[in-house]
Amino acid sequence: MLNGVLALERRAIAAYTAAIPLLEGHNRRAATEFLRQELLHAGRLIALITATGGPVAPRALSYNLGEPKDTRQILLLLHEVEQAQIAAYLDGVQRLSPGQIRAAAGSILADDAQHVSVLRAALGMQPVPSAFVSGGE
Repeated sequence: MLNGVLALERRAIAAYTAAIPLLEGHNRRAATEFLRQELLHAGRLIALITATGGPVAPRALSYNLGEPKDTRQILLLLHEVEQAQIAAYLDGVQRLSPGQIRAAAGSILADDAQHVSVLRAALGMQPVPSAFVSGGE
């Protein structure tokens, strides 16, 4: 499970890295902060995988991020990437044993939910569409 969400974190890192030069103003600042946080998430997951004695899966050589043509499409891509992470964490956190690993996954899940809220606001959508985070809308 941890390697699965690590793969999604790495995809998010690739998406933010590609998106930041194409964004301006508040969107660029937010994406830069989110990239920093995604890098921290990936580092934390690698540390947890290593601490449990598991092998860390290798990075993908490339990621299919589509070809967004404007700011809205870029933000939609980032929104989609974050939603995929949330869905994976929600699916996996229930299978993790209580303790440090479950707490870390829950913390990352909450952080990604905050990212989605900011991206939704930037897209002109309701930032918090429901009382429960679902990873899908």
